[in-house]
Amino acid sequence: MQKKILLSSLPAVFSLVLLYAMLLTVGNPGKKTQPQSISTEIIDKYDMYMTNQVSDALDGVLAIDKVYWLNDDDIVAPEPDQEAFGEAATAAELQWLLDDAAELLDGQDTYFSTEAQLSWGSTVKYYLDETIFVVSWKEYHGSVYTFSEIKIAHPSQFRRFLAGGEYGSDKQFYTTEMAESVNAVVASSGDFYKFRNYGTIVYDGTVQRINSVHIDTCFIDDQGDLHLIPKNTITELEEAQKYVDENNIRFSVAFGPILVDNYERCEPNYYMIGEINDEYPRAALCQMGPLHYLLVTANDMSSTKPENNDELKGIAGTPTIHQFARVLEATGCEKAYALDGGQTAAIAMNGQLVNRVLYGYQRKISDIIYFATAVPDGG
Repeated sequence: MQKKILLSSLPAVFSLVLLYAMLLTVGNPGKKTQPQSISTEIIDKYDMYMTNQVSDALDGVLAIDKVYWLNDDDIVAPEPDQEAFGEAATAAELQWLLDDAAELLDGQDTYFSTEAQLSWGSTVKYYLDETIFVVSWKEYHGSVYTFSEIKIAHPSQFRRFLAGGEYGSDKQFYTTEMAESVNAVVASSGDFYKFRNYGTIVYDGTVQRINSVHIDTCFIDDQGDLHLIPKNTITELEEAQKYVDENNIRFSVAFGPILVDNYERCEPNYYMIGEINDEYPRAALCQMGPLHYLLVTANDMSSTKPENNDELKGIAGTPTIHQFARVLEATGCEKAYALDGGQTAAIAMNGQLVNRVLYGYQRKISDIIYFATAVPDGG
């Protein structure tokens, strides 16, 4: 995956660097020479483009790590390398994958282990390039849990997509359709924000809706960190926008409740939505550490269980929110937040379902969260 450059190309390389520096100078508001007609959006796009190009060109020439990143205004991410996807029959055979991902993991431990006991009939799916590591598998924990563990190189690879490409669109699609359309390596169904009026919705750094009296909110900032805000904490639009601006919030999801915070369970005994005390399919977004996440669903797989299998006796269909929170806490996650469950709860990898959704078929919804490669197309 490493790219090298010939010494004969050095003049071109430093021309790129010079051009990039000139562009930044022109785009710096502190310079008197800045033309007022230059669009900030254009500067941002060139900033991203030049960063990616210069990082790529200098790899192997200078002791500088490549830095790839994505522009939030670009709805479609780069296409992932199909050869970087893979599948294994057991977790035990994937030590090489963890070894190859070590540089990207940067010392962080994974929840995935080569000792993981997969649920009956399932496999491990994975993806690895220099900017993103994803591994997805199923385990029994009273119900069938699907885990997708993700480590990314840059916060911009953690993204949100709204059906129709804009806030408020009435369009709805399957999770897999949206994931494929934006080139997601892995995606999860989101909060289905168009289905209900509860919750504080931030999109593109702007508070689009605020109704947080009954619903916890999960804000995601420009470092890729989750901010879990309990219900009835921020209730006014001006206050919410101030929080968004001061904390560099990119977007939010609004469903909940908060399940784990500071590594400890904290789910409530009552919550407005989500049938938390009933057995129900569940979905969650968890943060393990910096740029390190878990997408999790719990689904009823009873119809797929083989008969007379002692190993599977006592397996329940789906968990209550309290059972779900206990499993998430045991992963060692720092934070966990519930997404829309039921038939909405879905995880897609390379445009294909990973978990078995309720009733066996997807529901059309309004939004996903997803993780993308930052390697430019053709890179």
